[in-house]
Amino acid sequence: MSAITSPGFAERQPARLTASLASPWTTFALIVIAIGQQVSGHLDCDVSWFITFAEKFLDGAVPYVDVTDPNPPASFLVLTPAIMLARAYNVAVEPVVAGLVFLFGVLSIAVSVVIFRYGAPRSREDWGLVLNASVFTLLVVPALVFAEREHIALLAFSPMLATLAASAEGGRVPRALRIVAGLGAGLAVCFKPFFALAVMLPALALAFRERSPRLLLTVEMAAAGGLCAVYAVATFVFFPGYARYAMPVIADIYQPARDTLANLAFFTLAPFNVALLAALFIVSAKGFAHPPVAPGFVAPAAARVCAFASIGFLVSFFLQGKGWSNHAYPGIVLALLAWCFFALDGHPRARAAREGRLFKFVFIPALLAAPFLFGAFNVLADVEEHPGLRAEIARVAPSRPRLIVMARQLDYGHPVTRQLNGAWVGRPNALWTASLAAYLLRDVKDPVWRARVEDYRRRDLVGFVEDVRVGKPDVIVVEDKDTREWVVQQPESATILDGYEKTGAAEEIEIWTRRAP
Repeated sequence: MSAITSPGFAERQPARLTASLASPWTTFALIVIAIGQQVSGHLDCDVSWFITFAEKFLDGAVPYVDVTDPNPPASFLVLTPAIMLARAYNVAVEPVVAGLVFLFGVLSIAVSVVIFRYGAPRSREDWGLVLNASVFTLLVVPALVFAEREHIALLAFSPMLATLAASAEGGRVPRALRIVAGLGAGLAVCFKPFFALAVMLPALALAFRERSPRLLLTVEMAAAGGLCAVYAVATFVFFPGYARYAMPVIADIYQPARDTLANLAFFTLAPFNVALLAALFIVSAKGFAHPPVAPGFVAPAAARVCAFASIGFLVSFFLQGKGWSNHAYPGIVLALLAWCFFALDGHPRARAAREGRLFKFVFIPALLAAPFLFGAFNVLADVEEHPGLRAEIARVAPSRPRLIVMARQLDYGHPVTRQLNGAWVGRPNALWTASLAAYLLRDVKDPVWRARVEDYRRRDLVGFVEDVRVGKPDVIVVEDKDTREWVVQQPESATILDGYEKTGAAEEIEIWTRRAP
């Protein structure tokens, strides 16, 4: 028998693989990969737009009046430190944003690991695996959604989830760390109220298991709730335009304009999240041993915390109703982490599951594919949102052009405006209100409600015309011919292209520039 085929060799291979995966060198390699991704690519359209929003705010624009968006103030306020730092050193904002988010991620992971150490004891190797799983899922997997609100929110949430897990394992986390964890959770909820589900569901599940409200009546929960309350008051006091202008649009247009349940359930990333959670439930409920091993087995606390937090984000995904990949990111990552914690458990049920088909053919492929679900290929290749658009605008427009878009989505204007060192002259990032209003009007029967929705459509187009008149853009990027024809057929915007001519195109996208006098 050769050395390679001997039983001893076969037994040593998993141990060697585990040791390699837990190695500090693997940590270093993952960090290098995460940095390399962001150096190779660019921040996506959402982050680029909120940088523009934050810059305008710092330059004196009134949020939700002079520059508008349906998202609450935390969405742009979180980027203001990066902008001020970039201005102080006269460097581009985007690498500073990426760098600060990366540092925040490292800090979040470090604090979470410190907190989690107060829970059940684990081997040095297990701690290495926990650390590297966290680095991979929180810094490598985000890829194209890096620095998105959902990414930052999950980083802020992580210490709170670690606190819940450590407490459920019987650990006593120091008060100062619990307050830090609670403030992080509160910050995450400030981005979107839906995110509260991701901390409430695991806390409620653990409390139900213990038959005690102990994990609900804690200083970290008080810190999270207190920060959210202060933020809510501050929003109404310092950003009155949000309540006056943005919230009605959210309630009447943005939130009702949802994708269909069938599309959300089958043609987005939601099935990956559901499959991971369903597979985890199966292996934790029954296992694969024959006869079943330890029927009374309960999944480890950390796995349950991550799984219920994943469910919270999955529910949030469906409540938001847009189906975008950044909305799916937290739920999928937490489901992967739940699997990781389950697989690390020393119980025979977990060991049996590690040898099972769901571990090998659901979890492992999903873990390896995760970065590519969130656009790793596009990041590494620095693929444009709309290939050829930047070069075509640069060809026909003056340097540092003033831009606005006649489009339904913001990715026609960002990040290309910033990549060209241009100036954005619109108040919103696109004609999304008019577009969503037109979408809703197809099914609105009530005449009063129809008139209300129609008024939103009209106001968005009137505002667009005013932005073009006042901002005098050098370039109007038009999504396609159908969009242009629809806009110029509306009485409010019939003359919007007077004084402009079509001078370029990138596939279906039209580029209109100011006609020479």
